[in-house]
Amino acid sequence: MSEPNSGKAWIIPAIGALFLAFAGGLGLGVTGKPPAGLLKNAISGASEVYSYSRDALLARPSQHIVDRPRDGFHDGAGVTLSLPDEMQPGVTFVAGLFGQVLGFRLYAADGTLLKEWPTDFFKIAPDEMKHRYHALIHGDFLFPNGDVLANLDGRGLVRFDACGEIRWRNHDRSHHAIFVDDKGDIWTPIGADPVRELRIAPMPFAFDHLARFDPDTGAKLEEINLLDALLKGPGPGLVQADFAHLDDVLHINDVEVLSDALAPAFPMFKAGDVLVSSRNLSQLWVIDRESHAVKWWFAGPLRSQHDADFRPDGTISALDNRPAGVARASNNHLGGLGGSRILLIDPASGASRVAYQSDARNIFYTPFRGKQELEPNGNLLITETDGGRVFEVTPDGKPVWQFVNEWDPERLGWVMGAGRYPPDYAKIAEISCD
Repeated sequence: MSEPNSGKAWIIPAIGALFLAFAGGLGLGVTGKPPAGLLKNAISGASEVYSYSRDALLARPSQHIVDRPRDGFHDGAGVTLSLPDEMQPGVTFVAGLFGQVLGFRLYAADGTLLKEWPTDFFKIAPDEMKHRYHALIHGDFLFPNGDVLANLDGRGLVRFDACGEIRWRNHDRSHHAIFVDDKGDIWTPIGADPVRELRIAPMPFAFDHLARFDPDTGAKLEEINLLDALLKGPGPGLVQADFAHLDDVLHINDVEVLSDALAPAFPMFKAGDVLVSSRNLSQLWVIDRESHAVKWWFAGPLRSQHDADFRPDGTISALDNRPAGVARASNNHLGGLGGSRILLIDPASGASRVAYQSDARNIFYTPFRGKQELEPNGNLLITETDGGRVFEVTPDGKPVWQFVNEWDPERLGWVMGAGRYPPDYAKIAEISCD
């Protein structure tokens, strides 16, 4: 005869097993040890399926939009501020989300839309899409003839003409940034297969490379293995294993080659040396072009920075994102560290100072993405990606131009990049595509 309630005898052991599984998974997740990655990927995958399905149903590219900050600095749509006498002259090339299109536009100083390229990165590689909005622009460049070069982030470079016809495309896993050097060659970070190096981590990890490409064909001309560059230079101690980021130890988000014109301002470097920004390490490196070894590095005050640049005065500037929570009214829409800022670094002494940050005239916080560009007249053009905005400020911090990328009255679309180009680039709008 069976015992009373024997049909329910499995409940307590099952609950116990579930608890042990949860506790074990929690412990692995905290320590970051295998199979934490598998658990993380499974949870992430389930969440992504839900998000993708919801976005497709609602025709809403959630990854590319943000709630409009109600701080008084993100109101309106399009160019909401323009002071031509104090701006850097020229036209502004903008990459980002415009309605249902992930594309590129050219604006006059007064906000007139001069040109919109008939190219939608949501549709450029349909066979590679996991879902309707599975694409990201990370790095862009406008040629004088109207050609556009951009990273289909994580997949490769694309060059297309003023009428949207693709000239070439490669599949070298380029991402985040594009730099065109003195010779016209293209530089960008690229993804690389996992490697093993016990001095970094006890399990395989991914470590970005850099690559140089032919602008006419997209063919790879040179590749720099950044793990080799590290080991030839300061050694593995510069990188501490982060088990949560073994799939992307460095997260290189910018590359710039020291030009012949700027080299005299940097006697510790040579023309051709390569500056890179590692978001996940919050470090900047300079790579010797001849030896491919790290010859200089900087860390300390930066936090998840982007877009490091050599400056004519011999300093290196960077957009110091300083992610620290969500922007909300309780923190004056600046997160927990007072917002983002532009930091200047003296590579000779290692000293740093703030070149620009939020004040009563402008709120500035882009925790995870963004760009900064020093203009010939000394102004700064800043892409506040996570705030759906581009703005220009004078050396004393006065806002003189602003573009707000409205997606709908409540939300703003990401601006992935913005650059000020010479006034004669306005002629690109006259190119006939009939």
